[in-house]
Amino acid sequence: MERQWQASWIWAEHGEPDHNIYVEARKAFELDDAKRQAALLHVSANQHYKLYVNGTELGRGPSPGDNDWQYYDSYDVSAALRPGRNAIAILAFNFGGQEIVTQQMQGPGGFIAELETVAEDGTSRIAEATDRSWKARRSERWVRQVSRQHQWNGFRELYFAEQEDGWELADYDDSDWPGALVAAAACDPAGPWPRLLPREIPRLREEWITPAAVVGAEPMLGRILFPEALAGGGGEPKEGATVLDAAVPGSIPAVTYDFAKERVGYTELEVVAPEGGVLQLHYGESLELALYDTFFLKKGRNRLSPFGRRAFRFLKLTAQAAPAPVTVERLGVRSVHYPFPASGTFRCEDPLLERIWDTGRYTTVVNSQEHLEDCPLREGALWVVDAIVMGKVIYQTFGDARLLRKCLLQGARIQNADGSIPGTGPERNDFMLPDFCAHWLFGVRDYWSYTNDEPFLREAWPVIRRLTDWFEAQEDEDGLFAGADRNGWWCFIDWADYLDKRDRVTAVSCFYYKLLRTVAAMSAAAGDEPFGMRCAAKAGRLREAIRTQLWLPELGAFVDCKTDGGLSDSVTAQTNFTAIWTGVMTDEEAERFLAESYFQDRCPPIKGAFFYHIVLETLYRYGYAEQALDAMRAYWGEMLARGATTWWETFDPSTPRCTVPSPYQGNTPTYLVDYIPVSFCHGWGAAPTYLLTQRLLGVDASRIGSGAVELNPYASGRLAWAEGEVPTPYGTIRARWERQDGGAVAYEAELPQGLRWTSSFLTQIVEGESEGKRTVRGIVTADTVSGYSKPSPAII
Repeated sequence: MERQWQASWIWAEHGEPDHNIYVEARKAFELDDAKRQAALLHVSANQHYKLYVNGTELGRGPSPGDNDWQYYDSYDVSAALRPGRNAIAILAFNFGGQEIVTQQMQGPGGFIAELETVAEDGTSRIAEATDRSWKARRSERWVRQVSRQHQWNGFRELYFAEQEDGWELADYDDSDWPGALVAAAACDPAGPWPRLLPREIPRLREEWITPAAVVGAEPMLGRILFPEALAGGGGEPKEGATVLDAAVPGSIPAVTYDFAKERVGYTELEVVAPEGGVLQLHYGESLELALYDTFFLKKGRNRLSPFGRRAFRFLKLTAQAAPAPVTVERLGVRSVHYPFPASGTFRCEDPLLERIWDTGRYTTVVNSQEHLEDCPLREGALWVVDAIVMGKVIYQTFGDARLLRKCLLQGARIQNADGSIPGTGPERNDFMLPDFCAHWLFGVRDYWSYTNDEPFLREAWPVIRRLTDWFEAQEDEDGLFAGADRNGWWCFIDWADYLDKRDRVTAVSCFYYKLLRTVAAMSAAAGDEPFGMRCAAKAGRLREAIRTQLWLPELGAFVDCKTDGGLSDSVTAQTNFTAIWTGVMTDEEAERFLAESYFQDRCPPIKGAFFYHIVLETLYRYGYAEQALDAMRAYWGEMLARGATTWWETFDPSTPRCTVPSPYQGNTPTYLVDYIPVSFCHGWGAAPTYLLTQRLLGVDASRIGSGAVELNPYASGRLAWAEGEVPTPYGTIRARWERQDGGAVAYEAELPQGLRWTSSFLTQIVEGESEGKRTVRGIVTADTVSGYSKPSPAII
């Protein structure tokens, strides 16, 4: 039932500047505990809050969303309250009116909260609610006029520890504070926040992580004692502390720490500064570090943490202007990510493939935040295609689809008036990528196949219909998608400058064809079969138009695009893999293209990690399992050889091995563009993780919403064994295959009760049951052991 709010949105009195605003607000109140059974505190803010009750920090939030679809969090605060005087305190942040590239963090400042108490008889009442009786002030702890981190995210932080005054505590005297201003009524249709949605996913998991190693200690005219003391390599540091002596004028002693791999969360320090001083934190996914946080220390003990979330592998700590040595007793990061309840496993004879699988798993974990992020360092936005690839990893590795559901619905909720879906989110924006519109629909199909979630499909179906109508409105007289290069649009396809993406882009029409077929296939479940029949008929006509208008018979391939001046002379792997993947090419044409063009290196190389998911899926579809594994070893294996711990946004294996992603080294689409941060952590490159489980291990859970799993192992001829676990909504599937004397491959899978299975790769099948688990044993057919078979499963 929708919550009926009594609270109002409030904020502090306005002032300059109108951006980078930190507001501290509080309300003290008396509470009679005699008959209270429970207490819930509901809270939201635009854009971020930190919540305290009686001085104890309880959490952060809310989940980012569009202003029209604002989330709120609910906390059980029963244990934090006490008889007598209590105080709720909220620190809120608003980005303000400055431009941000992805058009996120928009809207005015405001927060809302109400305390609901439940009596022993089950009745509830609102004990406190934000209104004019609250006290609110603009915080003096942060310098207001500061520079931006970069144009894709927020501001640097300059923090005055001396301004801490215990305002979070119940007995604090706030009598001289100004009253709060009411910014809007709750859920006012005419206000900036017309809806408040309860949280749709669990709260993020936290883990305390300390540095693994010190990679540099530079006295820089000062002095450093015990630089290794804080590098515990796990959850707890070594005994002792690090001392930074910056008493010499101009000295800036610095220690650079390696946290072993990408960490996303909130850095925390505890330092003793007898005479004050300045500490700074510089962060980087590589050793190209950027200054984000500056702390002006108070005399004595300082407990420090920036308000904003950070993403980094390397952290440099520097001290300056400290008359007496500064002792750093504690340093680490409170890492956060989505709390997947279980994780799958994958092992095989090739350690490199194991590392590739696990790196994709970890990359997906650190990008699984309040939504699936494209990269946690640069913008942390909900880009459509990143979420779709990571969704495939989640279905095969974690068995928890709730985060995907939320992400897909957030895309649906910001659908444009014309029916298109913005390329990023979760807030409204004008990023129009026509191919991403189709990928959103493919993500809906993937989620539906995995969950059979009928309420989700009912909510999404009107959006799907409007999206399909939008695609139809872009057709030319032949039915092709036209004008993909129009002003204000970004036809993406892949990070590749050589792609010709003018006007009638072949790949976009192919995606449109697949969209129509997908809508037709889902229409019966949505109770809209007439619309599905119309889409199916249109799909047939579109496929014929693509094949007639954009095919070069002499090359056996599709050109990139067609303009009013004729066909492009550009023939690329991306365009033709898209035609294969979407079903526009025939099997015979696909085999010819793969054999005569792709495997002969007659197309420009693919360097974008995202598009490889289409390449690898296509290779497996046509039985080229060994070639798929070789591509993983060559592309992702080379990333690992260069030190990758999460997958990079793009990568060129032909560059010198000493290079990594950098505006100065290459391996990035923004080479020589020094104002755009480079991403070392992009989940869209995690395709090998789901494919190694799905294809090499042979456990395909992608359509488990039907109640069945597919057991079709592509048992590589160069491997002796593979094994792994796949969590699912039914329970965990365990599978293993092993090459026996004589070359036969024995396969065994343990399945949860109630889960059916299919296979077209197994013979000599024997089923059994033990301790509530079903076992399936069989021999992998000889042709699939070499990797040349196309599955045609039947339900068993």
